[in-house]
Amino acid sequence: MKQVLQRAVEAIGGAHRVVIASHVNPDGDTLGSALAIGRALLAMGKEVTILSHDGVPEIYRWMPGQEYIQRTTAERAFDLAIVCDTGTLDRIGDARAAVETARSTIDIDHHVSEGAFGQIRIVNPRAAATGELAYALIRALGVPIDQAIADCLMCAIVTDTGSFRFLNVTPNTLRIAGALLKAGARLSLIGDLVFEDRSLASLKLLGRALDALQVTPDGAIAWAHVRAEDYLELGASDEDTEGIVNHIRSVRGARVGILFREIPGKKVRISLRAKEGVDVNRIAAVFGGGGHMLAAGCTLDPPLEKAEELVLNEVRRHLCKGELADVPT
Repeated sequence: MKQVLQRAVEAIGGAHRVVIASHVNPDGDTLGSALAIGRALLAMGKEVTILSHDGVPEIYRWMPGQEYIQRTTAERAFDLAIVCDTGTLDRIGDARAAVETARSTIDIDHHVSEGAFGQIRIVNPRAAATGELAYALIRALGVPIDQAIADCLMCAIVTDTGSFRFLNVTPNTLRIAGALLKAGARLSLIGDLVFEDRSLASLKLLGRALDALQVTPDGAIAWAHVRAEDYLELGASDEDTEGIVNHIRSVRGARVGILFREIPGKKVRISLRAKEGVDVNRIAAVFGGGGHMLAAGCTLDPPLEKAEELVLNEVRRHLCKGELADVPT
């Protein structure tokens, strides 16, 4: 890893115009990592463009520097691209056009996938979050970690570890979190803003999803959906579904929790969450999606009912090679 970090430092040192990209339907890890790296590069005098195909969800709009994130850019011919928390370039949406004009690309990620890309790959599946690797890169660059960078990296780690509750947490995760606290990261505030600050529409949407909650006869799979009319009736958007899938996964005995979101006039987005021993990244990959072992996602064409059938059948096959009971109709 030290050699890869040194190559990244040299690439950044030789670049002036840098584009940083996050994945579609962004979470705290991809945004926090991108913003932290972006701020570090600005401190080095670089010209930085940060892209997020789906913008910044409301719950992350407190993050320092988020106001400079763009959905797309007409600028091209970047010296360097840095892609954060993305298994394949397919998952950066409209940012891909700008990223592919860069002379070289750094892939920084804690997912291992078949869609490997970039001349420099800072990839470590043992890291709990891409934020851990972003921290290592910033340290290698020699840029002091101020409170803004610390807040962004702490958000990245907190969101991808479920506030340090998930199995991906390691001693190194806690060491980094300790260093970020020392640098001024506001852990309590971040936890409140990310997990405890919800709009009325998002809470009503949670109610609709829980009303639709179902489980397989053996209880191994729990799933729910949000229909297009739910969004329209409640005045909600897809970002208001953040965190709902974790409620579904919490059903006692369930090994996999799934949320199906029927986006009005568009696609059906699927979020998968698993407990130990189940790799939902492999399930999402069957449908062109990705993520990591315990959390992944994909997108399918409507109708909602067909998307549910396809994904649920694949989860059943993955869990027990077809031995689970049929999903109730």
